[in-house]
Amino acid sequence: MKYLKCIIMMMFAGIVFSACRTTGQFSGTTELTVLLVDENGCGVGDCDIILSNFNKSVYGVTNKNGFCVFNNIPAGEYNLAGQKYGYTKLKPAKFDFNNKGDVFCFEILSSNFIFDTVEDLYEQSLYKNALELLDEIFCEKKTSLYSAVCLYKAYGFVLEQNNKAALLELKKMKKSEASFSSIYDKMVNMIELQQVNDSEE
Repeated sequence: MKYLKCIIMMMFAGIVFSACRTTGQFSGTTELTVLLVDENGCGVGDCDIILSNFNKSVYGVTNKNGFCVFNNIPAGEYNLAGQKYGYTKLKPAKFDFNNKGDVFCFEILSSNFIFDTVEDLYEQSLYKNALELLDEIFCEKKTSLYSAVCLYKAYGFVLEQNNKAALLELKKMKKSEASFSSIYDKMVNMIELQQVNDSEE
């Protein structure tokens, strides 16, 4: 069920799916309001976003309620992209801004939600889908989140029996976070044991 929910959300991630408070078409310029929410419909604050068209790009940051207001914006076709640590990346999404008062809503997913979904996918042997979801999380190297992503990916590759890729992810994890060294050693030993068993069969 979580898998189906996540796939539906990913289909809509980066796509405008609500516009409210419309007061009709306008001439000149006006405010353009963006609302960014998570998988629970809660506003996501402190997300860096970029509003762009063929002429220019404007940068903004969502407030604590997930809103960002761009001033002096003319009607037209726009793209919105953004990112926040610990959430899926908001890929460039195209939408039309023609009505004054429209509020455009976009969705990004938290890393905790992604990790829960990935575990469900692994149980269903949907390894490729899980690994693709993990790649969507925005995080910086040498952080605990980056190490956690590497660990989840390594486990997925082990399940896929792609030990070479699993070891590569484990090395990334070890370089990023020293506290994960014990987990690194255990997983490396597990992979080596599996390779020995495979060679004996």
